Amino acid sequence: MVTQKKKFVLSRLFMIGAVLFTVLVILGFFRFQASRLEQHLSNLDKDIERYSAEEVELKQVFSGLASPIKIYGYCKDMLGMDKVKHVEMVRIPAAHVAVVPAPEPQKKWRSNVFSLLGFTVN
Repeated sequence: MVTQKKKFVLSRLFMIGAVLFTVLVILGFFRFQASRLEQHLSNLDKDIERYSAEEVELKQVFSGLASPIKIYGYCKDMLGMDKVKHVEMVRIPAAHVAVVPAPEPQKKWRSNVFSLLGFTVN
């Protein structure tokens, strides 16, 4: 009887130990995943801050480039453009002008549906 009872107690202790070990392994895995996700969130936060600073810098550069004085200065200095001193108007005879046909009005969705059914709508 004693050996049977000892075996029962030992098997119970072994089961409890196995369950505790499994719980500790699972908790360790969750801890590892949590720290990995925390690191990932930290990296994302750093990237957001970096991109925000870059956006502010690019907005400042763009506002400097888009100003009319900068554009005029660039055109004058780099491209050699200058103000127009004399404007001439050239008239082209109508015979030399290409005629562009007027675009067709777009059909409504109903006409597309009716054309699928075999009807024509004007």
